[in-house]
Amino acid sequence: MEAEILQKTIIEPNGKNAQYWKDIWRYKGLAATFAMRDITVRYKQTVIGLGWAVISPVVTMLLMSFLFGTVAKLPSDGTAPYQVMVYAGLIAWNLFARGLTIAATTFLTNAALLKKVYFPRIIAPLGQAAALLIDTLISLGVLFIMLAIFKYPPPWGRLLFLPVFMFLSLLLGFSVGLVLAPGNIKHRDLNHILPFLLQAGQYVTPVVYSFTYITSSMSKNTAIMYMFNPAAGVVNAFKWSIISSNSFHWPSFLIALVWIAILLPLGILRFRKGERTFVDLV
Repeated sequence: MEAEILQKTIIEPNGKNAQYWKDIWRYKGLAATFAMRDITVRYKQTVIGLGWAVISPVVTMLLMSFLFGTVAKLPSDGTAPYQVMVYAGLIAWNLFARGLTIAATTFLTNAALLKKVYFPRIIAPLGQAAALLIDTLISLGVLFIMLAIFKYPPPWGRLLFLPVFMFLSLLLGFSVGLVLAPGNIKHRDLNHILPFLLQAGQYVTPVVYSFTYITSSMSKNTAIMYMFNPAAGVVNAFKWSIISSNSFHWPSFLIALVWIAILLPLGILRFRKGERTFVDLV
């Protein structure tokens, strides 16, 4: 009987970049485990389970449509029903906001596990971010039901770009979260102020109102400053893929891509630096 050949795998914390990324690929299955755990824990012991993925954005959409559409009488994007515009904006914004929150708080929410065993720490937020796709698919299903109810056909050709803009919304939020994550270890104030900042950010992003309308009502300099909101470009691009009368705004979208190109590598560097010492601080 031939002797079995045993393979030894050594994972080194603070390892060099090449080894670090090899470790991430080798343990990619762990990311799926984190995703399943996040979904299970989130809806555990709830009566309607995944139904909460529908109720929360629908209630928010109805409230925002009433306040901004009925009371404030803000116009929609072209001929689109106001509810459709708001719900499409909320899908993109939730991907951004929840991706940011997951990455920014991962050292605290997963501290018990991260202190016991070593693996590339970035796998934890990656897995949890992947779990957001389940909620997003459910929300998209509701959105298409709304389109059918309002008899508003989407631009079918543009729907091909929908996964791209979903990914960019999530990636942008995730990148910002990685930048903030190390600071959240040392200064827990960020953990408390983050929900407030995201709530305020929703109102300075074209989520519940038309990007074209709001920028056209501003002065030129103010409109330029508004476009530097990194989430504005990706949210409007997402809405463009759903709403045929919406116009694609290249300047804000390119600005969003520049933000991603800056924040993602910066976030990875800061995250890797923070994961080396977080055990001593959490």
